Amino acid sequence: MRQFLVDEFSKFKIEVVELIQYVSKFKILTMNIQTYLSINILVLLGIEANIFMCSVLFDKTYHQEYYNMLFYVGHTLYVLFVFITNYMRLNYYKKEFFNWLNVVIIIFIIVVLLLGNSITISSSNFRFASTTDYILGNEVLWSVDTPELFFPFLFGTLLLFTFGIDKLWSNHNVIETNGIIFDNKVIDVWWGNRNDLTDGQIKTLKLYYSRQDNYPFWVDIYKSILIDSLWFYGRSTVRQWHMFNVFLAFIMYNFVVTYTIEPSILRYALYIYLTYTVITMVCRRLIDSNSSVFWLLCLFVPLINIYVLYLLYNKTSAVYDQESNLIFYYPL
Repeated sequence: MRQFLVDEFSKFKIEVVELIQYVSKFKILTMNIQTYLSINILVLLGIEANIFMCSVLFDKTYHQEYYNMLFYVGHTLYVLFVFITNYMRLNYYKKEFFNWLNVVIIIFIIVVLLLGNSITISSSNFRFASTTDYILGNEVLWSVDTPELFFPFLFGTLLLFTFGIDKLWSNHNVIETNGIIFDNKVIDVWWGNRNDLTDGQIKTLKLYYSRQDNYPFWVDIYKSILIDSLWFYGRSTVRQWHMFNVFLAFIMYNFVVTYTIEPSILRYALYIYLTYTVITMVCRRLIDSNSSVFWLLCLFVPLINIYVLYLLYNKTSAVYDQESNLIFYYPL
């Protein structure tokens, strides 16, 4: 066990260095449509979860300024993240010279988020200010709070860079290699098949699926939820992790939130069981994605925990190819 932890910590340090390299060289990263959409949705949910966790530490009624600061800082960081992924989308189609449009859109969204409280149009004036009643005594024709405009513009931008540029530039000459590409190497793939696999990698995948076909679907569900979650050593794919999440949500809603288990000692025993299985499945999911189990500790670090969520929900399985003696990633 001690040697395992030493090896995992060494791997953790290597992964941190690699992550810094990816971030520092984001200009050469590319991202396909499925990965772009899934990662942006995941990061948005992560930002909202971080805002919620930080806001539960105080009474929102008496600390509205602190909550507003969390809201504006969190969503400004998310807009900057969207800017980076938009650039990666343009790189995917080799249209990075259109990044000026990306810059204009992102600046506009930040202005809408940060400046003023409302946009008000009266019968003779237009105002970007803090009032929604009257302007110089004129009748207000239309008024809206700025945050109400922020999310429609934000989601419109995501849809534009998800489907819009795909419709503009997708053709038979475009290489549809799924996932995130760094230095002409696929470092992750999500949703769909890859067309850059070698014969050895295809053979490895066929061998894996031939073993999986021996288990009926209900046996796979039973094994993933009730058996694998008890053992720390091993690996769980994204699909198995999602099945466990459905099971966890069912248990949490029916037996924990509603407090239907009596006596209380059984309820606390269930708390201990759920805590143990969650930690176990998180470790198995990290091992499956060839990530260090020490990322588990980063779940409690704001913003960094968003990357951990990516490893759990998006990072695909690491598969070892014996012929090339290399690891490649594939959604098992």
